[in-house]
Amino acid sequence: MMPVAKQRDLFTRRWRNVLASPQGETAFHIQLVSVLRWCIRPDVLWRHVPNGGWLKDKREGAKMRAMGILSGSADLEFHWIELDALHRKIRRVLHLELKAGNRPRSEAQVAFALAVRLLGDEYHVARSVDAAIVILGNLGLIRPGVEVCGRRW
Repeated sequence: MMPVAKQRDLFTRRWRNVLASPQGETAFHIQLVSVLRWCIRPDVLWRHVPNGGWLKDKREGAKMRAMGILSGSADLEFHWIELDALHRKIRRVLHLELKAGNRPRSEAQVAFALAVRLLGDEYHVARSVDAAIVILGNLGLIRPGVEVCGRRW
C-alpha cells in the first residue's frame, strides 16, 4: 500500500489525499548513488537491481515474476577483478542491501544472502551512506586518495 498524506489544495482550500514523497530507503539509496558516481574506482562495474518496490500492482508483479525476478535480491551489485599471489585474475562480487533505520531483512533477503555467500560472493547490509562507504572502502572499491565521509581512502 502506498503511503498517503493530507495536503490542502492551493485554490479550493480543501484537504485532499496525496502520495507521500519517498523517504527512508529510497532517499538513502539516491544519496549513496550520487556519492558513488564520483568516488568509486573506474574499473568497478556496479548497478542497481530494479527488483521491486511499493509502487508495483498485482499485474506488474506477475509480469516481473514471468520475466525472472529474484525475490530478496540485494539493492546494489558491484563487480571487480583482483589479482591473486600468482597474478591471476579473480572476479569478485559484492551484493549490498540498503536498509533505512532498523527495518529487518525479509526472509527472501536472508535466503538470498545465504545463497550468494555460498557462491563465494560478498554480502553486506548498510544502514547509512557512511556505513556503505566504509564497506566499499574496506573492500578497496573507493578510488585511492579520495576523501569521502570524513575518511581518506
